[in-house]
Amino acid sequence: MKLLITGATGGIGTRIIEIAKTNYKINFLTTKKSKLKSIKSAKGFFWDPKNNFIDEECFDGVDTIIHLSGEKISNRWTKKTKLKLYDSRILSTKLLYNSVLKLKSIHKIKSFICASAIGIYKSEFQKNYNVKSKLIPSNFLENLVFDWERSSFNFKQLGIRVVNLRIGLVFYNGGFLKTIKTFGKAGLLSSFASGKQGQSWIHINDLAQIFLFSIENKLEGIYNAVSPKPVNQDQMMRLISKILKRPYFFPNIPEYILKLVLGEMSQILISSHWVSCDKILKKGYVFMFPEIDNALKDILV
Repeated sequence: MKLLITGATGGIGTRIIEIAKTNYKINFLTTKKSKLKSIKSAKGFFWDPKNNFIDEECFDGVDTIIHLSGEKISNRWTKKTKLKLYDSRILSTKLLYNSVLKLKSIHKIKSFICASAIGIYKSEFQKNYNVKSKLIPSNFLENLVFDWERSSFNFKQLGIRVVNLRIGLVFYNGGFLKTIKTFGKAGLLSSFASGKQGQSWIHINDLAQIFLFSIENKLEGIYNAVSPKPVNQDQMMRLISKILKRPYFFPNIPEYILKLVLGEMSQILISSHWVSCDKILKKGYVFMFPEIDNALKDILV
């Protein structure tokens, strides 16, 4: 079986390749020609979604597309950044679809596994979301993820199985946790706003395995890729400080300061999402890291 992966050089893509390379042949797409040979266990192909270009040889023999491509969400959301966030997800998905449509008489693609995010759900401090929860997007992030998912649905018209994995806060040696670890080691860790925000998290090993589980078990539809046991932000920050053996005594950073410094992007830190993974559990997936303490220790220690 052969995979085609976009966003392969990011944290999630790298881990998927590490796990999948023994059982799968792997192609990957990159927007940088300098990275075409950057992954020894996979074959690189160039694409440029902005200019509607893709090396169509990337689809040769491919059974499954794993679509992870997308501009980092953690940069301040200027108008220019918002456009990049949107285009890097929506335009890239449309380019993949149009390319597969063009090759529909010869391609062998059976499934399209697309990254999504729990940011599609409204911020709630009490409500527990599942994949059947009603969606009425009302801000930039909700609309971004909503449109991203909808753009992937086009593949269904080609008889291709579509899976959307709504990903929570990913624990790995990078991103959010890398930054938090730096502050934590300096004893400067605190919660944001109330600290009561629901943090639906997942260890990167579980996330990578869920992508492959979706292929191997021929899943279809929308799944929340989060652990079974979310916590609130204050609990998470205290636990990180404890693991790092550092004090936790700084007062919470007020919401108005976060909004002043980060602007609209501050919603990533102050939003609350309590999200259920019951659907993937019912399909038989067994989490390697269901408890947050073991998940954090595996990354931080």
